[in-house]
Amino acid sequence: MTIRTSLRPRADGRKGAPDQDAKIAQNSGFLAVSAGLVGVVSYVCSLLMANLLGTADYTQFAAAAMILGVVGIVANALVPLPLSHIVAVHRKGSEERQDGMAFSVFVSCLAGFAAATITGSVTLAIATPDLAAAVALAAFVIFVVNAPAGWLQGELRFTWYAMSTIGEVVLRLIFSLLVIAMAWNAGGAILGFVVGCLAPLVVPWQFYRDLRWRPHVLLQRWRWAETTDIASVLCVVSVLVGLDVMVVGFLDSGSVDAAGFQALATIAKGPVYVAAGTALVAFPLLRTPGAKVGEVLGASFASFGQLVVVAFAIIATAPPLMSGLIIPQKYHGSLGLLPWLAASGLGYAVLMVLTTVLLAVRAYRRCQIGLACACLLVIGGLWIGWQLNAVTGMAVGSAVGAVTACAVLTVLARPALEAARPGRGAGAFLVLAIVLMVVLAVAAQLQPLLWFAIAAISGITVLAHQRGMLPHRNDFKMVRRRQVGRRSKATGRRQRRAAHLR
Repeated sequence: MTIRTSLRPRADGRKGAPDQDAKIAQNSGFLAVSAGLVGVVSYVCSLLMANLLGTADYTQFAAAAMILGVVGIVANALVPLPLSHIVAVHRKGSEERQDGMAFSVFVSCLAGFAAATITGSVTLAIATPDLAAAVALAAFVIFVVNAPAGWLQGELRFTWYAMSTIGEVVLRLIFSLLVIAMAWNAGGAILGFVVGCLAPLVVPWQFYRDLRWRPHVLLQRWRWAETTDIASVLCVVSVLVGLDVMVVGFLDSGSVDAAGFQALATIAKGPVYVAAGTALVAFPLLRTPGAKVGEVLGASFASFGQLVVVAFAIIATAPPLMSGLIIPQKYHGSLGLLPWLAASGLGYAVLMVLTTVLLAVRAYRRCQIGLACACLLVIGGLWIGWQLNAVTGMAVGSAVGAVTACAVLTVLARPALEAARPGRGAGAFLVLAIVLMVVLAVAAQLQPLLWFAIAAISGITVLAHQRGMLPHRNDFKMVRRRQVGRRSKATGRRQRRAAHLR
């Protein structure tokens, strides 16, 4: 899609963020850990509801939670990244930033109303009016709270962002305990999503100071064009990440094999948490005026590579004794699928990072072509795998499709990412990755506790190494100042020499 750049305001050269928030490596690791913690707490909430709600209530709760999960995917794609670009580019209090924030809030509210209407109507067809009202309210609130999230990303306040997401699920957990204590039904449990969304609204006051009533921004086509480009790509990526779980549930609903696949696939998506952390940090930095694109890309890929390889190696080599502690015993027959599902998680993680980076550098056409190929490969892998060997074949097909898709997208993205010198140091990195995989695999066969020790040391080591990998975003301006100073001195010397000759 072509955007009329002549109608877009130019960047006003906002100042860089604080040093502690300007490091991709440090923040990527922190966001990956926080995303994992969010997943764990969400899983605990689901377990509480499964064990303590009645069968009928839990069935309705699970269906409503799945609907809200789809709403969250769309909301996260529609608002935060386009707003983070506006915030990263323009200064506090500027007209351009206020216009962009007004547009994002309007879009959030309009989309929230639409989501509330659709989800409420769908839920009403399968549940009580009380539950339908709770789902509609939750859908609206989920959209509204994404504007503060985009502002935090654009301001590079990743610590605050991570704490708000953790606070959201913790509030939901506390409210879930209240629901159980008060013996409320599924509608009360769904209200936990609404209560949890109070946490993301707690942001620095500057966010609210820049909010203005400017409905005319909805008539600016270039804003809709860019938002549509970003949102459509992220929606497709999000659907691809969860497609295997949805498809296997549809094709083999109710079977132990399908449930085991779904439970393991949720764990195997660990690398996706790493990708989400890297994407959240890299996008606003790459859109910042004066950013050294090559260094940002290089640091992003280095940070992501280290984290994702360790996450993949740990998940793929996990001994049954360890993974069995997380998965219920009735699903232990599916533990052999974990290495394949871990490979698919790795492929999805690479897809997420590459598509986000291509969006950040505005390589929209390459991103869309690569994503179209990824859809064909992933869906084809799932279909062929199912035809050959049902659930087990789908796990293998998911891995083959996802890894092939990320390889194709890597080839397509390479010309747009030349500034990062892709491939530099890949040989040594690949050797280290293979060594780690072999060591963990051997340790898993010999002694699960030895595997656990090596896995823990590897994870802690790579997180500690993440600190200080990225030059500060202000370095560009510092270099320019030094260059200007040198030119000034040289100019002064030439002027003095000319005066002496005269």
